[in-house]
Amino acid sequence: MLVHNKAINQLAPADYAIIEQEHKLLEKYLSDIRDACDCSHEDSLLDCQACDREKQTSCQGRLPSFLFHIIDLAGKHFDHEETIMLGRPHVTETYEYFRVHRQAHIDIMQKLQALSDEYLSARSKRNVAEIYHHFYKEISGMFEEHDHLFDDPFIESTKVKAT
Repeated sequence: MLVHNKAINQLAPADYAIIEQEHKLLEKYLSDIRDACDCSHEDSLLDCQACDREKQTSCQGRLPSFLFHIIDLAGKHFDHEETIMLGRPHVTETYEYFRVHRQAHIDIMQKLQALSDEYLSARSKRNVAEIYHHFYKEISGMFEEHDHLFDDPFIESTKVKAT
């Protein structure tokens, strides 16, 4: 989200503060899930059997909270983002770009819920390290794509145009 973080500097100070705080929370979440399981790092995707029973239990037990926490974080962030968008003079709920952007938020929320459901049901059958690793990659990819397609162009549109 680094490119996106540079772009948000053009928002009104109050809007900037909200988005900046939420981006920091999302970035912390991503680093926490990336580092939650010692075996889930891409360079060392190990079998969980290398860990002792307590570590395996900890990783497996923490997984549901990670899965549900991102749904909460993303939902709040998207609500704030849409409120900021609707605060722009030319943006209404019927404005084409807003409707498409909102639909992208709905799609991400549905994907997050589906991923959470999939991983919760698979955790007794699959290596938990792989679940953490794949969930991290999926979430990172979704947010990067969303920033590139929607957030950066919207924020660019908030910049004061030189006349």
